[in-house]
Amino acid sequence: MNATSAERSGGSTRPTPASLKDGDVHVWCADLRERWPESALYGLLSKEEQTRASRFAFEEDRRRYVHAHGLLRILLGRYLGRSPASIHFMIGRHGKPCLRSENETMHFNLSHTRALVLCAFARDREVGVDVEWRDRELSWHDVAAYTCSKREQAILSSLVESAQVDTFYSWWTLKEAYVKAVGAGLTLPLNQIDVAGRSGSEVATPADGDIRDPHWAMLTLPLWSEYAGALVTEGRAAKIRCFQWRWDSAAIPVTGSDTSCGEREVHHAHRS
Repeated sequence: MNATSAERSGGSTRPTPASLKDGDVHVWCADLRERWPESALYGLLSKEEQTRASRFAFEEDRRRYVHAHGLLRILLGRYLGRSPASIHFMIGRHGKPCLRSENETMHFNLSHTRALVLCAFARDREVGVDVEWRDRELSWHDVAAYTCSKREQAILSSLVESAQVDTFYSWWTLKEAYVKAVGAGLTLPLNQIDVAGRSGSEVATPADGDIRDPHWAMLTLPLWSEYAGALVTEGRAAKIRCFQWRWDSAAIPVTGSDTSCGEREVHHAHRS
């Protein structure tokens, strides 16, 4: 696995869903605290998705599920030029969702937690994305015991206390994004994936891990300070760009940075 970084655009070109080409990876961020048209989003879901939404014990979990999966359908619909409700999913190897059409080359992945949802899209390569809330009360030492390799655990122990939690969450999201990208699911133990980068490296470079796969690139995503995010994409030449989706009445997007979901292009949606 090789580290890569998002490309910063120097011109005035503003990426849109229609601009997703071979070699591109688009990552969309959305704030689940916004007032989204929930009834409309629920209507976009399949019967199976609606049934799953109804099974959540807590209303907030149900709302997040509806918003995240509704947004995924809207974005896929824009990329594919189809109605969001007409999109059909199937379960691929190891449980990774994919489009039912055998002729469709679009790849996607979804992750959400608390107030943030991430969606990643590419036409010619697999992608995996993960976001985690930095729970400062989590006993990360216990989690690291079964998610980190022995080398990673040794590195964590050598860090100053203030850096341990952030480093752990960075590695954890990279590992989760990797297993989602390769479609390994629970068949690939996280402690067999080593993503510990060189000292001072912003993006993890897993040169000495148990898994050495040059066909996958890994990227940490700068998000809000209380969240950690990661993207893993197949191949080395990906052009990675980040956007933010917002539900409001504005019609003109605001251009921002391509490298961070903290400073990013904002795509405003009309309420329907």
